[in-house]
Amino acid sequence: MFFRFLFKPKDFETTLDGTIRLRRLGPGDAGIFRDHIHALHFTDFRDRFNGLASDHWLDRYIVRSLLDATCIGAFSGDDLVAVAELHSGSHLAAGEAESAFSVASDWRRKGLGKLLVKALLKAATEAGISTIIIETGPQNHAMKALARRFGAKMRFGGDQSVGRINVAEGLRIAGRRKPPPPLAVAAAGLGGGSGGEHGGGLADGLGDRPAVPQTAV
Repeated sequence: MFFRFLFKPKDFETTLDGTIRLRRLGPGDAGIFRDHIHALHFTDFRDRFNGLASDHWLDRYIVRSLLDATCIGAFSGDDLVAVAELHSGSHLAAGEAESAFSVASDWRRKGLGKLLVKALLKAATEAGISTIIIETGPQNHAMKALARRFGAKMRFGGDQSVGRINVAEGLRIAGRRKPPPPLAVAAAGLGGGSGGEHGGGLADGLGDRPAVPQTAV
């Protein structure tokens, strides 16, 4: 795991009018990741985790995600305002990964979702992932529209809408639009990020399976 954070893939090119900086998150960012999640408004938190989550469960989820998944943070100054996650595992077919997004409530509908999808597409290519799975609640129309923008066909299953983005097709669609000017991205340090604590609401019983179904954009 040490080498995973020593050798990072290259920068992300996307930015929002020069105000947003993207970088990969590492284990040292657990505190700011937790603070970001707990700053979400109630409905955004619920959409992200398909309900509530206990403090203990959320602590474990954050640690596991930062160790085992690709997590990309969007920063406005020193503030973490959005996170995109890409999770693979034995419960998925080869070449597939599940995505999850959380955007600070005051930053929603300002283009951060599109920015993070592009970054995840690039990260997926570097990781040999060909399909990104997006799951969201049926009420999250913004996320469903964003997924469709990159070629996903959303289908309703159970209490969730599920779509798949073909990574090559998503990159082709992203490339058709004029890219914003490049922004140098700071590399995540081995102990980078701020310190901090963790917290949540009420959902144990999810076991050790990565909980990445829901997303709030």
